[in-house]
Amino acid sequence: MFSLLVYQLVFSADIKHWVAGFLMLVFPLVLVGHIFFIVAWSLGRSYKLLLSLFLLLMTYSIFDRTLKINPPAIKPNPPFTFSMLSYNLMYGDYHNFSGTKNKTVGEGLSAVLDTLSADIKCFQELYNTNKFKEFDLLNRISKRNQYYVYMHSNEGNDNGQGAIGLAIFSRFPIIAKKELYWPPNNNGILSADIVVGKDTIRVINVQLKSMGIRVKRILKGDNKIDKEETRNVLSKLKNGFEARGVQVNVLENWIEDSPCPVILAGDFNELPYGYAYGRVRKKLMNSFESTGFGFGFTYHKVLSFLRIDNQFFDESKVKNIDFMTYSNVPFSDHYPIKGWYLMK
Repeated sequence: MFSLLVYQLVFSADIKHWVAGFLMLVFPLVLVGHIFFIVAWSLGRSYKLLLSLFLLLMTYSIFDRTLKINPPAIKPNPPFTFSMLSYNLMYGDYHNFSGTKNKTVGEGLSAVLDTLSADIKCFQELYNTNKFKEFDLLNRISKRNQYYVYMHSNEGNDNGQGAIGLAIFSRFPIIAKKELYWPPNNNGILSADIVVGKDTIRVINVQLKSMGIRVKRILKGDNKIDKEETRNVLSKLKNGFEARGVQVNVLENWIEDSPCPVILAGDFNELPYGYAYGRVRKKLMNSFESTGFGFGFTYHKVLSFLRIDNQFFDESKVKNIDFMTYSNVPFSDHYPIKGWYLMK
């Protein structure tokens, strides 16, 4: 019964209560549990394995959210209209860089931004300041992608000096912009209407509220559990479920109100089984599910088995040609992801 309850919550994505959030979070554990029982009962030659096998097969319709087994057919130089990169920059590790504690991460992130190419770039947690050339990002990146918009997390700070925010860069003209900032954690939504050839697309860059998990704070010396910190994490998870539920409903309205095809990218701070992912998935196709391969994990630090960064697209107007997670780029706590798209 518990498995069926979790399945129903994940499949429907209709209940945004924080209790449902915790139940959807354990979906991978339910799958692992059934795999374990299938193996155990097969060794014991028990027919009970058929029950676990049946419950496991029930998840087939959303299996691609977890693992893409078959890579798409490889074609030399496939035609595409534009490519899009999404990357959470982790503030460029500015705190350590400016404090001269360790400049390695900041310098690495700054350098890799010059090598990651795409027609459209969506960044989360971009820290911009002209005090250091490594962080003079709006000027540097716009030399290759001359059109850009920035979400001003500080009121009146139009140039993004010393501010953290979302940014969209494009080599195609941007003709309209809309933004919504959710304080105090630099989360929000930024959209840009971009003219690509004879078509106009709406690119939405989003960062939803963080899950608030800090594993290193939970583990004390000798791998003992810090009970107080564990309670804090559970409280943060609860608050995160509640906040993302409200935020994704706003995001849904932005998608529905768009007069042109939507391409959505960003840091969801949520697993592919949660309410936010499920709501967006009802309206748009996920690029990893379309042409990704493997598990597609996008988180780089502790708990590195999470896929929380995504790209979605309107499959009625746009075709996803290819999708890649750059797991060889280690500097941020997120990996960059890139999709290639063809206007139908």
